[in-house]
Amino acid sequence: SVTDRNVEENVDYVSTYLVANGFAGNKIVVGLPTYGRAWKIERDATITGSPPVAAEGPAPEAVQTRTQGLLSYPEICTLLLNDHNKNLKGEHAPLRRIPDPTKRYGIYAFRLPDEQGGYGVWVGYEDPESAGNKASFVKGKGLGGVALFDLSTEDIRGSCTVGTKFPILMRVKDKLK
Repeated sequence: SVTDRNVEENVDYVSTYLVANGFAGNKIVVGLPTYGRAWKIERDATITGSPPVAAEGPAPEAVQTRTQGLLSYPEICTLLLNDHNKNLKGEHAPLRRIPDPTKRYGIYAFRLPDEQGGYGVWVGYEDPESAGNKASFVKGKGLGGVALFDLSTEDIRGSCTVGTKFPILMRVKDKLK
């Protein structure tokens, strides 16, 4: 649950602490990934998928990233519930996106394990909306900027947001103007 989260493990706490202890705010650069970290979740995961969630290890590798527990933004967005996957089951069942209306913790998506305990996945990631929220935070706090990594895992073809290539980068750029 949200109450189980460590209040010292977030950008606001760390940046406030650094500035209060003499570090120049305009030298603080906040890193934003264009990928997500994915985990196999256990059978007894909460029905909401709310962190912390018991994990069995990294999720299986995906086609683009070919690394266990690492998904590019395009890989994530194709797994999210949509008209093409809404009726799929098992390992192809969609992930449910959980937004963060507080803009304090970020978003995540998950699929509960099936009846046999398989195919459960939890992924923490950034999308254009959450990245824009963080960029607005950086600008509002007078911090140095945002470092986006890694552009090879960004939506370079515009498949997630039809017609918009690099949607995370574009949202960050827009919010930092």
